[in-house]
Amino acid sequence: MPRPAAIRSASGTASATVRSPVMTRAQGSVLVLLGLLLLLLWLVPEVPLLGFAAVLLALALRAGAEPLARRTGMPDWAAVLLVALLVVAALCLAAWAAAGPLAEQATQFAQSLPKSIETLRGRLAGTAWGDWVLRQAAPGQLMGSGGVENAAATAAKAAGSTLGSLGNLVLVVLVALYLAVQPGGYLSGLRSLFDPRLDGRVQDTLAEIAHTLRGWLLGQAFAMVVAGTLTWLGLWALGVPLAGLLATIIGLLNFIPVLGPVIGGVPAVLLAVTEQPILGLWVVGLIVAVQTVEGNFLTPMVQARTADLPPALLLIVQVLTGALFGLLGVALAAPLSALGMVLVKKAYVEGWLEREPPPAD
Repeated sequence: MPRPAAIRSASGTASATVRSPVMTRAQGSVLVLLGLLLLLLWLVPEVPLLGFAAVLLALALRAGAEPLARRTGMPDWAAVLLVALLVVAALCLAAWAAAGPLAEQATQFAQSLPKSIETLRGRLAGTAWGDWVLRQAAPGQLMGSGGVENAAATAAKAAGSTLGSLGNLVLVVLVALYLAVQPGGYLSGLRSLFDPRLDGRVQDTLAEIAHTLRGWLLGQAFAMVVAGTLTWLGLWALGVPLAGLLATIIGLLNFIPVLGPVIGGVPAVLLAVTEQPILGLWVVGLIVAVQTVEGNFLTPMVQARTADLPPALLLIVQVLTGALFGLLGVALAAPLSALGMVLVKKAYVEGWLEREPPPAD
């Protein structure tokens, strides 16, 4: 016997009443976590960024440890520690092998830099715009009264900043080791902060984030090696002094897409210009060519279907994070962009725009 309309209406109202708190709790859990994250970024912006850097390092360690654990049968924690020890040993070996030549080149660079600046100053003095540049960079403009005290304060501040950076590095490494050794416990704790109805979606989103960031890390490691090697070969072929040191700087700074190679290329261009002005143009062309080949052809093949970041979006995010969080924000702008793209895709596009509306009662 069909139910009266009043009864059906009351049933539908009761059903809606039952569903409403669930949806409110699900949305509320997301809003509370988002609010806490924004509060942390406002009060202590460095802490969430250092935590994100630790997550990146943990993903890199897991990427090497998981295949090793599968092939050897050793526990995950042992594989992670072994990979970490191998990485440290490889870095120490590379530093020992390159310390002599790079230290010698660094000494030569430090000795030749004042001469290079004086040579550049002499060439600028012959032009009207060069005279203006020299007036702006005159020693009196840079060091007024109390210059010695300012220099001492700057040196003390630099020393404190260096010690702080080393402390942050140790913190990131320790947190990354804890995350890599036992990721399941931390992931379960994170998932428990959301409404249980969202567990499947949260788990899928976390897996997508891990896959994307791993792809980005692989692509950046490849880009750093390729950029450093090609730049070294090019500088050596052009006869630029200290090619090994300059290429190492460019390769390391290539971790920061777009802006990193530009910053790293400044010493190479400066040194080349002081040798011959035309050589500086050749070095600029070399850096542009290397970045074009690496950025448009080689790295996208490695990062295909994982972390293909639009350059314009990346540059905007770098400027924004640099203004908000300083150098650390610039360094982490690319993986933060990759993270943001995944969250927008999973939470907004798939979770809201593409979701079918509930059927009408």
